[in-house]
Amino acid sequence: MKKILVVLVLCVLGAAGAFAELALGLNGALYMDDAALETATGRSVAEAFQNGEGIYYGLMAELMGKHMGLGLQFMGSVYDSAFSAQLLDLDTNIYLSAHVLGSRFIVDPTVDVGLGYIFKDWADSDLDDDPDNPIAATAYWYLGAGVGVNIWRLGIYTKFMWHFPMGAVQGSGYLSDTQLEAFGLKPYKILIGAKFILG
Repeated sequence: MKKILVVLVLCVLGAAGAFAELALGLNGALYMDDAALETATGRSVAEAFQNGEGIYYGLMAELMGKHMGLGLQFMGSVYDSAFSAQLLDLDTNIYLSAHVLGSRFIVDPTVDVGLGYIFKDWADSDLDDDPDNPIAATAYWYLGAGVGVNIWRLGIYTKFMWHFPMGAVQGSGYLSDTQLEAFGLKPYKILIGAKFILG
C-alpha cells in the first residue's frame, strides 16, 4: 500500500500543470464510531477540537482547478501507551475533490473521494524491532462532503468522511509479546482545517 501511495503522489505532482492554483493548509481530524456519532452534538465536537482530546493534527496540499481539486493530506497523533512508550498513529490520504460552485467561490461546498492508509507504530524508531512493518495498519477508501468559506486567499473548511476499509489488516500484529487486535479504523471522520491559496 505504501508503494501505491508513492505512485499516487508522483501522479499528483505530474498532474500539477492541469491545475491553476495550489492551496497549503493545516487540519485536525476527529475519528468517530457509530455510538460516538449518535451522541455527538455541535458543542461536543467543538469541545473535542478545543481540548485536543483524540484529535489528529496534520497538513494538506491541494492542486485546484476551477471546479476540481487533487489533494494530499496527512494527520497524526503521538500518545503515551499502556506499554510505557509513545506510539504514533498516522493517517495519509490522497483525494479528488469536486468544488461544486467553484474552488474560489466565497461559499465552497465540496464532494470528495479518496484513498488512504492509516497505521500505528512506535514513535521512537529505536524501540521498533520490526522497522519494515507497522504494528498495525489499514488501507481504506472514503467518501466525503463538506463546505468551506473563502475570503481572498484564506479558506476555512469542514468535512465529514465515511471510511471503507480495503482488504486485510497489515502489520506485524504484535507489540513486544502482546498480540494486538486489528487496527481500529473508525468509520467516520470530522475534519476542520484552514488553507492559504498561493495562486
